[in-house]
Amino acid sequence: MDLSQRVRVGSGGPYEDIIGYSRVVAVGPFVYVSGTTAGSDGSPIPESCADQTRQTIEIMQRKLQEVGVGLDEVVRVRMFVTDIKADWEAVGQAVGSFFAKIKPVMTMVQVDALIDSAMKIEIEMDAVRNVAPSA
Repeated sequence: MDLSQRVRVGSGGPYEDIIGYSRVVAVGPFVYVSGTTAGSDGSPIPESCADQTRQTIEIMQRKLQEVGVGLDEVVRVRMFVTDIKADWEAVGQAVGSFFAKIKPVMTMVQVDALIDSAMKIEIEMDAVRNVAPSA
């Protein structure tokens, strides 16, 4: 695989240049979406974890579309929540509204905190896109 063909998509978020990362990196058929939170597109962060989850997945969906990938090509979802006991069911329902038919592998774990105290969930995704072989 030729890593020189790597495609990077940024979000314009405040941490990308400081830390040195991209929102999305695509190499060949593999597409990786870095940890994303509600508000990472500059919009207000909703109060509820379920609303943050929906907003985060919508942000990620738009970024995936920039490299020609849909949610139906997502194969792994990782969720990091700050209060798993209180929020797992609402998060699960929100995630299910996007992935119930796709059924990628998923992990949800609790973390002590996220970079902003208003953030209750951070999500990562991996996808495999259908790339036609080069002639």
